[in-house]
Amino acid sequence: MSNDHPNILLVQLFSNGDCLYATAVARQIKNDYPGCRLTWAIAGFCKDIISENLYVDDVLITDAVKKNDVAAFRKYKRDIFAEKTAGKWDEVFVTSNMDTNLALYDGTIRGMILRAYPHPVSVPLQPVLQLRKEETECVAAFAEVNKLKTFKHVILWEYAPQSGQSTLSFEFVMSIAKKLAASPDTCVILSSASSFSSTPQIIDASVLSLRENAALTHYCTLLVGCSSGITWITTSTAAKFLPMLQLLNSQAYFINAPSVDFKRYHIEHNGLIEMSSFTEEKVLSCIEEILHNGFSAALHFNEELPLQFNTTKKIVYNLLVYREFSAIKKHMQLMVSIYGRHPLLLKAFFSALAGAPFKLVKNRWKKGPGKNKNAQH
Repeated sequence: MSNDHPNILLVQLFSNGDCLYATAVARQIKNDYPGCRLTWAIAGFCKDIISENLYVDDVLITDAVKKNDVAAFRKYKRDIFAEKTAGKWDEVFVTSNMDTNLALYDGTIRGMILRAYPHPVSVPLQPVLQLRKEETECVAAFAEVNKLKTFKHVILWEYAPQSGQSTLSFEFVMSIAKKLAASPDTCVILSSASSFSSTPQIIDASVLSLRENAALTHYCTLLVGCSSGITWITTSTAAKFLPMLQLLNSQAYFINAPSVDFKRYHIEHNGLIEMSSFTEEKVLSCIEEILHNGFSAALHFNEELPLQFNTTKKIVYNLLVYREFSAIKKHMQLMVSIYGRHPLLLKAFFSALAGAPFKLVKNRWKKGPGKNKNAQH
């Protein structure tokens, strides 16, 4: 291998939203190592998110590591660094938010991924998504069939996340959609992997891929999301950055509120309202206020998410399982640098330390003898 053209491996296996964040790292690697050949190791079910990416030369599908299987991930890391020692890779960068990278969580997923890259990130942070011509044509046909251009208000609703950022049910969403569809100038597009029977004003978008939702934003006027893959794909280079109402789960494993992310990374947006305690009536009232009086008129619906450090509690426990004490120290130093010695942060830390022995015994008893331990619960 020539030092003029280093062979570099980027490991970001999961998930779609996380991989979108990591496209900035791929771009930075190309900036830091001119002429390098960049291979991205990624899980098969996420590979489409980096398809056609101009900063990725090769894609290495890695399905041996199941999501959240920390033992398998640690073995995988040992294997790829052995490959580096043997000369296959000149550099290896692991940004997946597993194992010791958990220490880098700072209240945002993007921050955890960017910190995993050991050099400054100076390139634009906007997720890079390059659509194929057939994808944009497919969405154009979808828009034509569903007469999207005939509606004044076209609401794109991300309602079935895989990230745990929300707890919406189909019945809850459909009830609101039916009320919104009572207005002839409004349609609601429900986007998920689950299908249902469309009506002219409540449209099933399960026929579209996650990538194609980026193209779909160009036909929409508002996003109702839950900080999962569709939310973050609407912030990509292939999308129109829509005003958004985010319905969030304040107790999610990884809290990843767009408000915190946008503020932390100085990302300009077209309007954001977040709710973590909401009812059908409240969500409906907020959306109707936006549609009738403009987004700014509805800002009073915005809720500041309650500050809690349950994620830190889980991270400390997960790192204790593998006796990664230096990583625990790094995480606490990072969190204190951002939040200070907040009583809830300290409580989460000491609670994790005190409860770890009992939780370890409980989890080992559940799994039974001879099974690999999975630290990320």
